[in-house]
Amino acid sequence: MTYAEAVAYLDSCVPFGIKPGLERIEALLQAMDNPETAYKTVHITGTNGKGSVTALIDSVLTHSGRRVGRFTSPHLISYTERICVNGRSITEEAFGELIAKVAEVVTKLVDGGLEPPTQFEVLTAAAFLFFREQEVDYAVIEVGLGGLLDSTNVITPEVAVITNVTIDHQAYCGNTVEEIATHKAGIIKPKVPVVTAAQSSALEVIRSKAKELKSQILVFNEDFSIKSRSAMPEGQMITLEDKAGHKDMLFTTLAGVHQAVNLACAAEALRVLMKSDSAISEETLREGLARAKWAGRFEIVKRLDRLFIFDGAHNANGAEAFHLTYTELFKDRAKTMILAVLADKEVQAVVDQLVGSKDSVITVPAPTPRSCTPEELASHIHSEVSTASSVTEGLERAMKTTKAGDIIVVAGSLYILGEAEQWLNAQ
Repeated sequence: MTYAEAVAYLDSCVPFGIKPGLERIEALLQAMDNPETAYKTVHITGTNGKGSVTALIDSVLTHSGRRVGRFTSPHLISYTERICVNGRSITEEAFGELIAKVAEVVTKLVDGGLEPPTQFEVLTAAAFLFFREQEVDYAVIEVGLGGLLDSTNVITPEVAVITNVTIDHQAYCGNTVEEIATHKAGIIKPKVPVVTAAQSSALEVIRSKAKELKSQILVFNEDFSIKSRSAMPEGQMITLEDKAGHKDMLFTTLAGVHQAVNLACAAEALRVLMKSDSAISEETLREGLARAKWAGRFEIVKRLDRLFIFDGAHNANGAEAFHLTYTELFKDRAKTMILAVLADKEVQAVVDQLVGSKDSVITVPAPTPRSCTPEELASHIHSEVSTASSVTEGLERAMKTTKAGDIIVVAGSLYILGEAEQWLNAQ
């Protein structure tokens, strides 16, 4: 398969939708001789921050001299971004060959009576297979949706991380924080340590599951905490402290107090790995965290005499994190926003956090049937607003209505960031 043929094949899997359950992925992996058992894994879930924690842990393990696979979703521009080894995306050629191998196994299984796997299940199986072929030492695996029934939940990791738990994906994970926490806690395995920044009733659900499975639980603000942080446009310096009084001063280019919490969780998970892997040292921990990058999470780019900020901020919790970070770095400076929000999110809550009274907003559609129309989204906005048919059109209009030194923000959905990045790179 070429890359284009692989994408067409994956698109053909979309009609099978999101179907929680592990029967299909287990059959697929078994037919490939269970590649997910060939290396150590780290498993990460949470409502927000799981991608950032994945990137931070991946960076430290790579800087510790380990060969490391990383599986994340969604992608911004290309499917190849989802499957990386030592920070480098799989090539389009290798991706095509990989999907062809999985597709061949799928055909045999479906001919034998198996229900067709979903697109995400095919991608998960492909990632696990590729990591075995690449002979990685570790694979850092981000959950796609929830945890308990997610297709990645076939691994027994060295450590699990549950970043936080808020309301999102109610159709699949439940309508209460406790129900959602039950899905997230589904990644906890017997006697495998779990690190979490969950709070209140969600934390109690996770704590109860950890106790049931005799798994050590390490809780933010109990077992480890942030003593201080100093924010700047280049990133932030964070001092962490554990229960024993051990302090770490760490730097990350990722902005915002929410990223400081993500860094704290990543560092705690890495300390668990340190106990059995001497390659991970204090030095590689500091260097790996400082060098970690994660596109589309309050990503600041200075180009075209403007300051561009790209941020997924796709749900109420993510939008609140954007608001706090923006206010910390830029106070109440007016911004021009290119905004898309999915209709199945808390649209008004997202808008209220992202849009300030001085802001000018251009609403655009996200490239998915789940998107609000620009007109529908505009009805939620109480400051200056106009609509555009695409991200590109919105950015071109923003360039005409702003001047040197102004801030242009693209936010509200990860789905629109790829087009924004491509537009900027073409200028």
